[in-house]
Amino acid sequence: MILSFDSVYFSYPSSIEPVLRNISAGFHEGWTGISGDNGAGKTTLLLLAAGLLRPCSGQVSGAGGIYCPQRTDDIPDSWEDFFYAGDKEAGRIMSRLGIEADWPFRWETLSHGERKRMQIGAALWRQPEILAMDEPTNHLDREAAGLVAGILESYRGIGLLVSHDRALLDGICGQCLFIRDGAARLRPGGISQGLREEEREALEMLRERKRLVDTRERLAQESEARRKVVEGSRKRLSKKNVDPKDGDTKRKIDLARLSGKDRTGADRYKRMENRLARLDTELKNAAVPVRRKCGITLEAGPAKMDRLCVIPAGTLALGGGRGLSFPELVIYPGDRIAVTGPNGAGKSSLIRFIIDTCLPKQKAHALLYLPQEISAGESAAALDALEAESAGARGGILARFSRLGSDPRLLLQSRLPSPGEIRKLMIARGVSGNPALIIMDEPLNHMDLRSIRLFEETLSEVTCTMILVSHDEAFLSRLTAKEWAISADGRVLASYARS
Repeated sequence: MILSFDSVYFSYPSSIEPVLRNISAGFHEGWTGISGDNGAGKTTLLLLAAGLLRPCSGQVSGAGGIYCPQRTDDIPDSWEDFFYAGDKEAGRIMSRLGIEADWPFRWETLSHGERKRMQIGAALWRQPEILAMDEPTNHLDREAAGLVAGILESYRGIGLLVSHDRALLDGICGQCLFIRDGAARLRPGGISQGLREEEREALEMLRERKRLVDTRERLAQESEARRKVVEGSRKRLSKKNVDPKDGDTKRKIDLARLSGKDRTGADRYKRMENRLARLDTELKNAAVPVRRKCGITLEAGPAKMDRLCVIPAGTLALGGGRGLSFPELVIYPGDRIAVTGPNGAGKSSLIRFIIDTCLPKQKAHALLYLPQEISAGESAAALDALEAESAGARGGILARFSRLGSDPRLLLQSRLPSPGEIRKLMIARGVSGNPALIIMDEPLNHMDLRSIRLFEETLSEVTCTMILVSHDEAFLSRLTAKEWAISADGRVLASYARS
C-alpha cells in the first residue's frame, strides 16, 4: 500500500493563506518523520493522511487509518474494545507499555504520561494500515519513552510521526518530510541527517545569491563604463554643434557612421544591459532561506526577600488511594529547582499545591506558570484574551511570540492554535509582567526543535526563581542547580544541589 499526496492544498475557513501549499510526497511502509515549526501544518498533514480532513485541492490517495492526537484531554474512543478484547495482542501491548487494568476507571487522576501510553496502546491494538502519531513521547519519563519507541518500531504499516524527540525520529524513521512556509521537502534518513542536509542547502542558496549579487555589481560597473563610451561616441558623431560651413568635419562624421566602428561599443553596451536584466530575473527568483529574528529577553530578577516560600512538611493526596509525602521545602530567591520523578509520581500535583497554597493572591502577577497540558477550551480563552489586549500590548506579545520561532499571522488566523503555539503565546504574554517566579510543567512538550533551543537560551539568562518539571535531563542540567526528586513510592527527596 502507498499513501500519496498529489499537489495538495489545504486552508481552514478562518485562514487568510493556505496552511499547506502544493504538497506532493509518497509514503511507503515504515516511519516517516514530519518536521516543521509550530503552526507549520504538521498536524493538518496527519489529519489529511488519516482521512479526517479533505484537501481543498489536489488529491490524497490511500488516506485512512488512525490519528493519535497530541492532546490527552479525553479518554480514547476505543478504550473499551481494547481493554475488554481479552486477546493476545491486547495483552502484549498492555504489557509492553506498562498499562494497568484500572487506568480507564481513574482517567481523571492519571498523569498525562499514563494517558499518553493508553492512547497509543488503543491505537496500536486496532492494527491500522496508516498510523498518524502526533507527539507520542510528550509527558513520558525516560523509561516510558523507551517503551513507546520499542513498540512503535515494531509497527508494520505506514507510519507518520510528528515529534520533537530527536532520538525517536533518528531511531525509527527512514525518511523525514520537512514543512516550511506551507511547502514540503522529503529527505532520506532520520531527523539529524535531514537537518544537516537542510542547513547545507540553505548555505548553498546563500552562497549562490551572493555570487549573483557580486556578479551583478561587477557587470553594473562595466555597463556604466560602456555607457559612458557610447555616450562619448554619440557626441562625436553628432553634427549638432558643427559649423555648417565645416564640410571636412561633416565628411569625417559621415564616414565614421558608414564604417560602423562606433556601433560596436553600442552593441556591447546593449548586450551588457541584457545580461543585467537576466541577472535581475535570476536574483528575483533565487530562493533565500527565511531567517526570522529569534530569542527574547526576560527582565525578571530575584524577589527582594530572604525566602520566597516555605512549605511545611506534609502529605498530598493523589487519588486512587495514593499519596505524596514531603519534608519541609524552602524556595529561596534566585533558586533554580528541578522536579523529577516517574510518570504518575505526583510532580504536577506538587506544583499545583505550591501555587494554590503558598503564593499570596495579591502576588499572582509575579508568577509565570506554564501547565503541563493546555485544554482546547483554555487555548481558545488564551486567544480571546490576546484579542482583548490594547493594540500596543498585543503588538508586544506578538513580537515576542514571533521571536520564539512562530508566525503571528498563523496564530491569529486560527480559532484553535496548535498546542505548541499556545505555549509560546502564554510565555510571550507572561514575561511582560517581569515575574519573580517562573514555574513550568514539562515546558518542552509540543514545542518544535528550533523553539526548544531558543527557549533554553532564554531561560538560561533569567535570574529570577525557577521551578522546572521535565523528563529532559539535558534541559534540566543546563538550567537548574537544585532538585526535588520524587521516588516511585511517593516521597519527595529534597536535594540542595544537582549531581
